[in-house]
Amino acid sequence: MFKDKLLAALKDKKSPYSNDDKMMGKAASKIQKQKRLSSSEFLSVYDSLWKEGPAVQYQNPDARVRHFHTINGSQNP
Repeated sequence: MFKDKLLAALKDKKSPYSNDDKMMGKAASKIQKQKRLSSSEFLSVYDSLWKEGPAVQYQNPDARVRHFHTINGSQNP
């Protein structure tokens, strides 16, 4: 099931580089045959599927550090 979704996502991705398209096709066929990907093939697949997540903004970012110091019993710097 996951393999089918992965292959569908790889086929939907269009890369601006023709060399990456060839590598994606080769990687997709290896995934379909359940073969190992080379490190460069894996990284190209990973880069094509990666989506940037939302930025996290904490209300009080130093609270974590102060809490850590109180747990350890050390003085606040």
